[in-house]
Amino acid sequence: MSISSFLTKKFLKSLFFPAHNRGEALPKGLIRLLKEQPGFWDLPELPEIGSTLSCSGLVHDAQISIAKRVNSKNCFFGVNGASGLIQSGIIAMANPGEYLLMPRNVHTSVIKACALQNIIPIFFDVEFSTETGHYLPITKKWFTSVLTNLDFEKKKIVGVILVSPYYQGYATNLEPLIKICHQHNLPVLVDEAHGSYFLFCENLNLPKSALRANADLVVHSLHKSLNGLTQTAVIWHNGDLIEENKLIKSINLLQTTSPNSLLLSSCEESIKEWLNKENLNNYKKRISEAKKIFKELIKRKIPLIKTNDPLKIVLNTSKVGIDGFTADRFFYKNGLIAELPEMKTLTFCLGFSNQKDFIFLFQKLWEKLLIHTNKSYSLKAIKPPFRLVQSPEVPIGVAWNSQTYSIPLTKSLGMISGDIICPYPPGIPLIVPGERIDKERIEWIKTQSLYNKDLLNSYIRVLHN
Repeated sequence: MSISSFLTKKFLKSLFFPAHNRGEALPKGLIRLLKEQPGFWDLPELPEIGSTLSCSGLVHDAQISIAKRVNSKNCFFGVNGASGLIQSGIIAMANPGEYLLMPRNVHTSVIKACALQNIIPIFFDVEFSTETGHYLPITKKWFTSVLTNLDFEKKKIVGVILVSPYYQGYATNLEPLIKICHQHNLPVLVDEAHGSYFLFCENLNLPKSALRANADLVVHSLHKSLNGLTQTAVIWHNGDLIEENKLIKSINLLQTTSPNSLLLSSCEESIKEWLNKENLNNYKKRISEAKKIFKELIKRKIPLIKTNDPLKIVLNTSKVGIDGFTADRFFYKNGLIAELPEMKTLTFCLGFSNQKDFIFLFQKLWEKLLIHTNKSYSLKAIKPPFRLVQSPEVPIGVAWNSQTYSIPLTKSLGMISGDIICPYPPGIPLIVPGERIDKERIEWIKTQSLYNKDLLNSYIRVLHN
């Protein structure tokens, strides 16, 4: 089967990203564009269109207009996903050899940016739920404890990265954390890839958007949590702690010189739809419907985990002795395609289209799963063995560029990693370049082999002694 023929395949229910549900909830302006002759829209960087960094043109005008409407200093579209803009933000915050404070559950794109520029991450651990196998939101008390364990005199910390919400929908109360950072004169970049729509729905009892919590840089994925096409994103810039020119230089460093005109149009259209009152009301209905779906499934005794994002249905499969990977394969085989399997859970993304038939289909397959799947009640999620605060033993950029050789992961004890070990999804690194591979880390990967099955027999590149 070719890629193009698979792309036309129909599933019973597409509950994965992008959140436009295979076109059902695409912006109206984009739908009109896609109805034109195939490829008609595939234009180069003509003067009338411009690019994200042009001083004139339609893209420039759209960015200025949108930033003004959401009361942001600047915004820049991205066509290399949220990852590309997160990396641009990081390079704007820190110079080579400087330190950035970040939680252990940052996305792998953060680590790659640090390796590229030899920016040194200072990781802080995050509270963990053994019941779900998920990281918990960061509290003010926890963050204060982290800061008291830092030596600001020895290490030049120039910024902080935070992630909220997480993949599964857990959100941190960002405002007090950002306030503490600003008291230390530290700018904050928030990876809010999974919470873009929070910005537009401030009266629905949702978490406050990082943009409203005074973050200096906020990155939104427009395909994960708005209704744009895959690879579309936006970075919002506020405050004076990060220079505008430095941010522009960083974006220019990493962006393609041939931005896709369809994706640029998608950036504009997906945000504009949410700024239109009539369309916004329709999306608010979808969010209210999602809350009702959750309540109805709970009423029907289906074990769900409540998070802060109503569009995420997180099924606690371990409650009935089934791991998330087995459940995912079953649902996939039966045409109900989920987004994120994990050891104890399976996450579905409802997206922005109407899901009125979801409850019936979901319950029917859930009951079938319970009958036809073997049970195991020995699923144990163990907290990853990270210290509260730690940095790579060798600067990450140095380790990344050093000469390495490949050995089995299980034989790498005591060696310095030249690799990123990062199961995807959710894309959270377990080992990064420059870290010494300790017994606790290897034992953890072994004991959590269901989650890291592909790692057990894998090889890792390590530095020469």
